[in-house]
Amino acid sequence: MTKPESTFIVGLDFSECGKRALESAILLAKGRNAVIHIAHAVTREDVGIGSKIERQEVALEQLPRTIWKLVLSVLDQVGMGYDDMSVSLHVRLGSPVDVIKQVAIDYGADLVIVGTHGRTGVKKMILGSVAETLARDGRFPVLIAHENRLKELVKTARPDEPLPEGHVVQPTRERTHIYRSSLISAWAGLGQPTRASL
Repeated sequence: MTKPESTFIVGLDFSECGKRALESAILLAKGRNAVIHIAHAVTREDVGIGSKIERQEVALEQLPRTIWKLVLSVLDQVGMGYDDMSVSLHVRLGSPVDVIKQVAIDYGADLVIVGTHGRTGVKKMILGSVAETLARDGRFPVLIAHENRLKELVKTARPDEPLPEGHVVQPTRERTHIYRSSLISAWAGLGQPTRASL
């Protein structure tokens, strides 16, 4: 088996934001030699009644099946099958932050992908944020998979048009930065700027 080009760790819970993180990871891995490691944390609150050992056994026995069903449903949503990519599952006892971070360390993550519940204010202070804590760590890259809500935002009135094909200038040693400015595009519509207007 060839060594993967990329190793993605996905922090997965059973919320919409966990599902969004998994979907983002699958889409990033699609078409490349990447492996996805799913990290799921079992906390004290997750296990039911009974002795601690019994609760852990039940949780660790049932969870993998439930998680695999979720993985298969997300793969199906994006038009992929289970055989299209390498996915491994890790169910560990501990806090989500600790479990995700340790799986990232153990498997040499190139990228950790997590969702966010989008809590703000007092709720965020009390509950904390797994995504924020991982991102603040600063020792590994973290992608936070937010819900795409761009439609709620206002577009630029006159956005730059893409450069037509054949007009892309290749950078040289003398010219390494190629960009197109909104100001330059605006001038094109008004005529050439004069020295006085600069």
